[in-house]
Amino acid sequence: MIEIKKITEAAARGYLKETRGFSEGKANEELLLLKQELETTVLLKGQGTSIKGAIFKKFVSEGTNHWLGAFDGEKLVGIHWHSIAYTGNNEQSDSKDIFDGQLYADNEDIARELYKEFDRLIKGKYIVNYSFSFPEDNFDLNFRKSLGYNVWATIDWKNKGPEVRKPGVLHFLKRVSEEGEKIKISSDEELKQLKIADLKRQLEELNAWRT
Repeated sequence: MIEIKKITEAAARGYLKETRGFSEGKANEELLLLKQELETTVLLKGQGTSIKGAIFKKFVSEGTNHWLGAFDGEKLVGIHWHSIAYTGNNEQSDSKDIFDGQLYADNEDIARELYKEFDRLIKGKYIVNYSFSFPEDNFDLNFRKSLGYNVWATIDWKNKGPEVRKPGVLHFLKRVSEEGEKIKISSDEELKQLKIADLKRQLEELNAWRT
């Protein structure tokens, strides 16, 4: 029977090395892959507005990080990460956005057990759940779609450090909660507008600081 527990990043790193056979360097590069992409500047195009910014950086700089591990007895057989940050541009809101990733597991059934616990933990606590589907992920885009994620953007992608993964298409994924549907942010355009507003606020604060 698979049991899901909270684990540390060190335990997750150990799984990649001991079970997946990654070297120390390969494990570090895999864990950095998502962080680098979250900090990357992307271009958003809204209604008559275009703006560049690191729209997901809040999940690195201000988010709270959580790791889940799947155990078969004492053996760690799968890992999953998520970060929780404020929603939209409202840093004081009790509502949150979530970004998840770093899904590795011995098989698909274990991966689904990790997601069952993840979904249980976040139920009623988020507006939008974002994620990426990278080239050569342990579990592909079709698997992620089966969990309720939708593709809302794509880019031609190449990782920024050593070539951990082959270049390909990076899919931007999202799931919108029932609360998110109620406040009408379910369309791609509305989501982009929220992020654009957040970036404009950050730019205004930066200009105020410079003066």
